[in-house]
Amino acid sequence: MRKLTLPDGTVLLVRPLQPEDRQRLDEAVAKLSPQSRYLRFAAPKPRLTKADLDRLLDLDHHAREALVAVDPATGEGIAVARYAPVTGQPHVAEVAVTVADAWQGRRLGTTLTAWLIERARAEGIVALRANTLAENVRAQAMLRRGGFRPIARDGAMIEHELTLVQAEAA
Repeated sequence: MRKLTLPDGTVLLVRPLQPEDRQRLDEAVAKLSPQSRYLRFAAPKPRLTKADLDRLLDLDHHAREALVAVDPATGEGIAVARYAPVTGQPHVAEVAVTVADAWQGRRLGTTLTAWLIERARAEGIVALRANTLAENVRAQAMLRRGGFRPIARDGAMIEHELTLVQAEAA
């Protein structure tokens, strides 16, 4: 468990997400505003299904990682940053970050993304990707602060990438 101090001085605890967090994760996503859930999942999502929860908690803390930020005053999880492998692309992972509505705009997502990038590097991941809706300007700004750059657009979706390992010069 690591302490995370936000720019306003608030201290949170960050730890790997665990299977026993299943109910708390389900409840936290249900508490998100409909707009936040839409921006995170790129579709209306009134609640997580059993399959969604299974997928989100399918973590080995190497190729698939998720970090949860917890408010020590309440014990409530308030943000999750995760990566999972991109199918068919070895050592490339997709990133997703979710921050509770009341905690958005406080650089929590930016800091968790930076910590997730550290984990990915340590695990030998060479590139991270993230997909955002074009209208999700806050997520795009968070990704830019993390070093991601837009690489493609498909309709309403923008794909971003961060190269973690540079190819060696010949």
